[in-house]
Amino acid sequence: MEGVGLGVDHDGVDAGIWGKSSHLLRPYPLLWHLIDTAAVAGALWDRYLAPNQRRVITEELATDDSHAKSLIMFWAGLHDVGKATPGFQKKDGSAFDALRSAGSYEDVVGDGSLRHDTAGQLAMPGLLAPLGYPRLVRRVSDRLAYRVAQIVGGHHGRFQQTSGPHGGRLQLGEGGWSKQRAALVRVVHEAVGSPERPPAIGAAASVLVTGVVILADWLASQEHFLRQQSSRVPQYTGAEAVSTHLAVLSAPAAALLDDAGLGSPSYRALGFEDLFPHRPNALQRSIIEELLPVVDSPGLLVVTAATGDGKTEAALVAAKRLAEVCGAHGFFFALPTMATSDEMYRRVRAFAARLAAGPAPVTLLHSMSWLNAEYEARAVVDPGGAAEVVSDEPSGDVVAPEWLRGPKRGLLAPMAVGTVDQALLAVLTTKHNALRLLALSGKVFVVDEAHAYDDFTTSLLCGLLNWLGAYGCPVVLLSATLPSSQAATLVGAYEEGAGVGPTNTPVPYPGWTFVPAIQGRDTVSISPTMREALVSGRTVEFTLDVRPVRHLVGSESDPADRRAVVRQVLAPVVEQGGCAAVVCNTVNDAQQTYRVVRDWASGGVDVVLLHSRFPARRREEITTQIIGRLGKDGNRPRSMIVVATQVLEQSLDLDFDLLVTDLAPMAQLLQRAGRCHRHRRTRPPWAAQPRVVVLDPRGPDGIEHVRPAAWGDVYARYLLRATHLRLAATDRIAVPHAVQNQVEAVYSPQSVDHDPVLSAEYDEYRAEAMALRGMAELGVIPDPAQVADLAALSLTETPEWRASTRLGAESERVLCCYLDAGGRQWLDPERRTLLPQRGARPDGRFSSQEVRMILQETIPLRTDILTGYDPPTTLPASWSNNAWLKRLRPLWLPILPDGPGSAAWARRSVHLDPELGLVVLSSSEGRQPGVVSE
Repeated sequence: MEGVGLGVDHDGVDAGIWGKSSHLLRPYPLLWHLIDTAAVAGALWDRYLAPNQRRVITEELATDDSHAKSLIMFWAGLHDVGKATPGFQKKDGSAFDALRSAGSYEDVVGDGSLRHDTAGQLAMPGLLAPLGYPRLVRRVSDRLAYRVAQIVGGHHGRFQQTSGPHGGRLQLGEGGWSKQRAALVRVVHEAVGSPERPPAIGAAASVLVTGVVILADWLASQEHFLRQQSSRVPQYTGAEAVSTHLAVLSAPAAALLDDAGLGSPSYRALGFEDLFPHRPNALQRSIIEELLPVVDSPGLLVVTAATGDGKTEAALVAAKRLAEVCGAHGFFFALPTMATSDEMYRRVRAFAARLAAGPAPVTLLHSMSWLNAEYEARAVVDPGGAAEVVSDEPSGDVVAPEWLRGPKRGLLAPMAVGTVDQALLAVLTTKHNALRLLALSGKVFVVDEAHAYDDFTTSLLCGLLNWLGAYGCPVVLLSATLPSSQAATLVGAYEEGAGVGPTNTPVPYPGWTFVPAIQGRDTVSISPTMREALVSGRTVEFTLDVRPVRHLVGSESDPADRRAVVRQVLAPVVEQGGCAAVVCNTVNDAQQTYRVVRDWASGGVDVVLLHSRFPARRREEITTQIIGRLGKDGNRPRSMIVVATQVLEQSLDLDFDLLVTDLAPMAQLLQRAGRCHRHRRTRPPWAAQPRVVVLDPRGPDGIEHVRPAAWGDVYARYLLRATHLRLAATDRIAVPHAVQNQVEAVYSPQSVDHDPVLSAEYDEYRAEAMALRGMAELGVIPDPAQVADLAALSLTETPEWRASTRLGAESERVLCCYLDAGGRQWLDPERRTLLPQRGARPDGRFSSQEVRMILQETIPLRTDILTGYDPPTTLPASWSNNAWLKRLRPLWLPILPDGPGSAAWARRSVHLDPELGLVVLSSSEGRQPGVVSE
């Protein structure tokens, strides 16, 4: 092969075939990018992969650590072999002309549509055949060469079948192109030690290896690294020069990991009281004394206790020990909502600051995390779109100005907090699900509020637990109101993936159970003595004050009108002082209730409204204000009433003297009740005992229970009726003694046949649950034991931001924009800030500050509410060039002589009230359709 092209030596690798070009002074040779990536993959094996991940890989490869590392370096070094094709090389015209001038490469064949990842996958089986990779196996999916080809083809985030597009193989190029691909494979193979092919590689290991290849490619593709390497690479491309160069890449590759925040953090040997500002309570002490000394392997820990019993601290202590035992990097703390994630981030960051002996970044992961003022204050992120990674593919997925910022890389951080959706995307057929599984399986996965999800999301969570069980990843589930049937389902999914059990071990309430992920190990649970100490250590008996109400209909003078009842029960707060919460089931109810309370309460009472339909900036301000005043150590006011939606029932450490709530399913009702008398403190005389007032909706006759039409499908009819009947049979609930019985009576009833109406609604409820599980199974990837072809993990083309992890909760971010009489566009009704038509950067792109300013004014709104809306104008064309701004939906509001007006469509009227947030009204009923909200 002498004389194949410019820069060719005796081994026949042409240095003129380039691998990276964009943003570089001159093209970077493909060979050296392959070697760089192989070196980084080796560093990831040594410094990033957790022991359980290495174990899965070595076991499925049926080999040892050293051989497995060489194989991963080899396969990572093959990831861009598909760039040695005429279609890709033509993307840099001058470099391609130089290649063509040598006369050793044939003309371009085909239409040039063949992507380089697909090209590499198509070519790989033939390239690996000389190295002993068998191709003639009965089932295509069992062919080792096919599986490795899918790993190579999956390095851009999606697994493919090897058939490729029509005419794809013709576009690979023959002659000199074919010889160059073969030479690249041969040289890379020799450089990494000529590893023998393994007998096979299973699906679970293949996914991890693909994640490593993706990550290694991203790290090796950073612009600053490529510029440094351009002056360091050898002049010759022979096997000996390549091997020598690979050896000296060890230190630079390790530095890439450290600079990206991917090094393994070191932790101090600290006790509980060193980590938290108080002594351990009964729950935490039981974890410390009965679990930590005996746990020596991965497994699943389920912790159940009442709200306010310190489950978060217990989980952090357990996660710390599990990480030590399993060699995990850290943990991911998953929560139901962005608001609860923001609050938990503050707590986890304080914990990490005490625990870590060196750098240990904590990332906050949800779609709007960089709008969190506290998170933003600790790092610089540029949503304006500056790219740091050099990619010659037309994909925005590699745009990440900071490695541990953003929805894909954030999971790779040692410690992270975020919405559970970020984890569930790992088991949906979305792009880069392999990278997410790599990130999650190397740490402890903690799920807070494990009860808070419907059957659709729970099914996705079961799919994830199955994969994590297969990886031997430690998991912690936390809940205050977890039905035993749901606990059994979650534990069973993990056990099935781990290949153990089923143990059918009941989860005690309150208490904990640890299920090992290794066959033959015994389940460990809280001892009866410790459980009794837990029960007696914090017993609270709530008085239930059930008030039949007519829901926002009729005259306010009716003593059973909901508005009149709310005023009556809140009277002690107004007259004598204290702090109360009114929790509503819809935004509309919260807005109307707030108006009633605000107009009625005296000036000395601070009345605050919180729900999801405030602009992001304003919602964060309100949440911070409430936590600062009603948190555990808050500056408690004399009189305060918080009117809110369901956001108060999850993970927010707030303490009220009185809790007023709309009827909700028993689990949610008990969660809300946990915010009443949460901490020991001095209270007004009228609030000496904890009391929960339940507003139980009734029909016109005042007797029959009904679900208000305004609530829509927020909660199932059965759950509301079953809870209504339980409340009618009791006037108090002792926590924790009676919690589990109350939950089981609603969610796992012994019989409902005695009540024909309840029985019919229960059948409807179970049918809906089965339908939700069935729909989830359509979108979730197969369990690892069922994966025959990796393409099954990428069957659909759904982008992440469109993937549904909570059925029926699809929303869009709305930006209220204002039009004046002259047609000018404004960001505010006061006309202080014009709607920017282009960014301030010289090329018209938006800066990070500009994007942040705009997004801080956005509001999440259910997609179905926007149905039928026809905006009078569009957003500026320049917004489509920004990944964040192009997804916004504008809501155009007129500026009238007497102030901002409304937008109207489909019998709806919408306006933004500075005090109430976004108000959505039905023109026929004068109120918003029932919509569940945070």
